[in-house]
Amino acid sequence: MNKFLWVFLALIWIAALIVLIIALTENGSNDVFADYKFIIGIGFIAITGFLRILYKRSKVGN
Repeated sequence: MNKFLWVFLALIWIAALIVLIIALTENGSNDVFADYKFIIGIGFIAITGFLRILYKRSKVGN
């Protein structure tokens, strides 16, 4: 995979991390993600797992 794709995937992962932090932080306002904490957490773990698999496959292929 080329470098542009890895940068794009890293930006998606960082965005997912920011959403996870917002969802898990109790800041008192009407939080949009408050009702979906569990789903967001599972989604973040899934994204991280898929990226790990892609990274390992790309390193084995080289």
